[in-house]
Amino acid sequence: MGLGVLEDTKLAHVPGTVLLNDEAAHSEAITQGLKHGTGRNTHIVLSPQPSEDPNDPLNWSLWKKEMIIGILCLGAMLNAGTNGPFLNASYFSMAQTLHMDLTTVVLVSGYNLLAAGCSGPFVCAFSRKYGKRPIFLISTLFDIVGTAIGEAKVDYKYLLAARIVQGFSTSAFESLIIASVGDLYYVHQRGFRISFINFILNSASSLSSIICGQVFADLGWLWLFHLFQVFLVIQFVLMFLFCPETTYFRDKRYDTDTGRDENFEELAKVEEKHREHIGEEGVGETAIPKKKTFTQELAVWTGVYSNDSVFKYIFSMFITLLNPAGCYAIIASGLLNSWYVASAVILAGIFSGPPWMFSPAQVGYIGAGPFIGGMIGSIIVAVSGDHVIKYMTKKNNGVYEPEFRLVFMAPAGVACGIGMFLFGYTLSIGANAVLCSFLQGVMMVGVLMGIFSTLSYGLDAFRSQSNEMFVMNMFFKNFMFYGLSNFANNWVAAKGPTQIMYVCGGTSLFLSLLAIPVYIYGKKLRGFWARHDLFVLLKMETSSPGGTMG
Repeated sequence: MGLGVLEDTKLAHVPGTVLLNDEAAHSEAITQGLKHGTGRNTHIVLSPQPSEDPNDPLNWSLWKKEMIIGILCLGAMLNAGTNGPFLNASYFSMAQTLHMDLTTVVLVSGYNLLAAGCSGPFVCAFSRKYGKRPIFLISTLFDIVGTAIGEAKVDYKYLLAARIVQGFSTSAFESLIIASVGDLYYVHQRGFRISFINFILNSASSLSSIICGQVFADLGWLWLFHLFQVFLVIQFVLMFLFCPETTYFRDKRYDTDTGRDENFEELAKVEEKHREHIGEEGVGETAIPKKKTFTQELAVWTGVYSNDSVFKYIFSMFITLLNPAGCYAIIASGLLNSWYVASAVILAGIFSGPPWMFSPAQVGYIGAGPFIGGMIGSIIVAVSGDHVIKYMTKKNNGVYEPEFRLVFMAPAGVACGIGMFLFGYTLSIGANAVLCSFLQGVMMVGVLMGIFSTLSYGLDAFRSQSNEMFVMNMFFKNFMFYGLSNFANNWVAAKGPTQIMYVCGGTSLFLSLLAIPVYIYGKKLRGFWARHDLFVLLKMETSSPGGTMG
């Protein structure tokens, strides 16, 4: 039993479990032929192992990887982090301008989220079939077209059409960007990047409320869309030029984090053969490909990554809900995200009324609390995330278990509970807006830590099915967002803000406590899934042109 994680007795090696620290494991004799980290990480066995192909994303330079993730994060900030809460601070004023009730106006963003959710299965299917790059590019094009509709006229029908079309841009940047981290980085490098992405996807929405509320107040309805369009076009151009395809199928022996057999000795022999025959034909009697040029990497179409029908993959993401550990990661991260959205959706209706009587710009300023809270939560997990798993791996004799990521659910639960319960209470008594914003920020610390914990666990435990898992996560939470936008304000009007926030706080505490049995039995659950993988049993795994890759 490694640090409380129960061993699986049916498999010699459970996918997701990684020999990460060969010094602590005293396995240098076995792993010395494999590729290791550099600098302070020379004792870290790279997992997955990079192939010899210079076009393998794992072999790209660190600056190139960081540039790709940086540009995709800009896309996530615009197409997901800003797109959803684009109008949060302006709903009340827009309802007055249109002479419509608040719930009807808020519902335009509900349809935006519904479009995001409905597009999820197709994003999953087409990314599996044709790679991630064309999906990212097409997604931003949807946002550009939707924003063009929105900036054409101050009219409810135009607004509704704009928000629906914009919604189709969200799915890829909420799901595939996390899967891209698995394409580009090794296990010991993923924590920092995932924490940064979570900050962009969640706290950036709070910042966007501040900015959008001020733009709406100073420049008006149409300029809100005009300025958003400028940034979307810039992001599209950067992504086209500097974000090549990251989907890559390497020899399965290199994927030491997903295979049921470690095969270190066999892999070491492969590596030795490559070192002896640099420039000659290597594994499988196939010459090492030449590095693609910058122009070649600009290709939007890089080939077909699966022989299977797109329709097969449209339904494959739902299978992840039948994986107990994967289902926990999807539901927990989705609900935590949804509860923050619930708190944001009700702000305009509450703070535009007594005792505050705030303008759209002032309502937007309330977002400073969750933005700062999200930044603090992200900094905590960014600084400590990978260090904690390295420390726990060392204590576990050099073996890394994905369940180590779940330790952050403990502080997440505490912060969520305190923040959500007290935020609801202070709203109900009409407390100072600064205090309300502060408590929403405390809530956001917990939300960000919880999302980081569960999503990074899902990626490390089931990387080969990460596309499906993260799209399912996006699908679930966007339908939750739609439901909340449909009834949250009516709920507050009928029962006050206390009840809805207490429900959010109670479920968040339950999810944090549920992490304990998932931590203890997670490896057994992974082992059970490996032996009864429904993707395999139902023939839903990815089949590349060269054969089944899983």
